[in-house]
Amino acid sequence: MISLTEDIFIDEDLPVIYIKRLNSIVLSDVHIGYEEEMASKGIFIPKVQKKRFLTIFRRAREVFKTNKLIINGDLKHTFNRLTKQEKNELTEIFQELKDDGTEITIVKGNHDNYLSLVTEKFDNIKLVDSLTVDNLTIFHGHLNIPIEENKVYIIGHEHPRLGLRDKLGFIRRMQCFLVTPLKNNSKVIVLPAIGIYQAGNDISLIHSNYMSQIMREYSILEKAKPYVIIEKEGIMEFPELGLLKDILL
Repeated sequence: MISLTEDIFIDEDLPVIYIKRLNSIVLSDVHIGYEEEMASKGIFIPKVQKKRFLTIFRRAREVFKTNKLIINGDLKHTFNRLTKQEKNELTEIFQELKDDGTEITIVKGNHDNYLSLVTEKFDNIKLVDSLTVDNLTIFHGHLNIPIEENKVYIIGHEHPRLGLRDKLGFIRRMQCFLVTPLKNNSKVIVLPAIGIYQAGNDISLIHSNYMSQIMREYSILEKAKPYVIIEKEGIMEFPELGLLKDILL
């Protein structure tokens, strides 16, 4: 088990964090319904988002011994409506987790419009814009919020992956967490995406490449540290981005 702060942990090859003070698993960017969105454009891909989410959460529940789950935004995919696949699969997910005794808090992301049409039917689900406990704030990352001193922020939204190029020109891209100090003595932990089709955006030393205000305006990218997920192997701590600049994509 790797400690990112005194009470935030990652373990095995799981793309989730565990927050001890909340006794909760936190994950982000599931994008249920992505397959239907692609099908509407004539691109037919296997429906795997729901299965992957449930498989990851069940494993995380065994590892961290808790039935409390925080989904940090973009549980669903389509912006402007609730699609048939989203409605059906979210209902199935919520019912299964309710039957398992899981307590769910959903921090809304920019894709989560109309999500309340499903969540309102379940008494084990809270739907919020952000979540703050003491010096910890969890929000998806698409909103512009005041950034305070000496706090820890947890976001999704970026879908981070580490892209490297070796001396022979071979490229390797790996999904990762990105732990980044901020200019005001705070810290942001960027979560990887759960959705398999949301494989990632290459992290870099260029502020304008990031989507969230907190990363564009406040981050010290040279000191940002990737924690790379190696499937079936575990999580590996990499050097700070400033030390990787010559091989970053």
